Amino acid sequence: MFFRKHINKTDEELMILVKNRDHQAFSIIYNRYADRLNAFFFRMLWSDRAMSEDFVHDLFSKIINKPELYNESFEVKPWLFRIASNMCKNAYRKRSFEEAYKEAYIHEEPITTQQELMIDELILTDQIHKLLDQMGEERKMIFLLRYQQELPINVIADMLDLSEGTVKSRLFYTREKIKTSIKY
Repeated sequence: MFFRKHINKTDEELMILVKNRDHQAFSIIYNRYADRLNAFFFRMLWSDRAMSEDFVHDLFSKIINKPELYNESFEVKPWLFRIASNMCKNAYRKRSFEEAYKEAYIHEEPITTQQELMIDELILTDQIHKLLDQMGEERKMIFLLRYQQELPINVIADMLDLSEGTVKSRLFYTREKIKTSIKY
């Protein structure tokens, strides 16, 4: 197998090799994280499959073009999701600006969130994601990082520059809101 010498290496060891322009190591990192990042982007970016795929491509393009941005003291998984979180925040800002521009200058009727989220309300996962969309970007991000990406609370707190208590509290209230709002 072509990648045999790298397959058992840790993510951190692989990223050091990526910094040294090792394309095999990059391919393994990509294969380990592309699907997870795609799922994260899909849920964070308005369930837009094309956009999520573009964001995964952009994230890995940044890594391959500027591998020196990786600091060897970072754990790879939280580092990748920190980059992804920042990309989402930029997308929210851009969309917010675009919507404000449309409202102010084009005077179009804005499409309501209700219309965009009318998918299949019988599926529990869709209901949860609809609720998360209504809870705000930060709560949604915390919930997805914890339960979809399985990141520890201390890592999420560090990524978002919050205390662990704040992360736990927001997770608790998000879970409670979901419990009381879900239609079984």
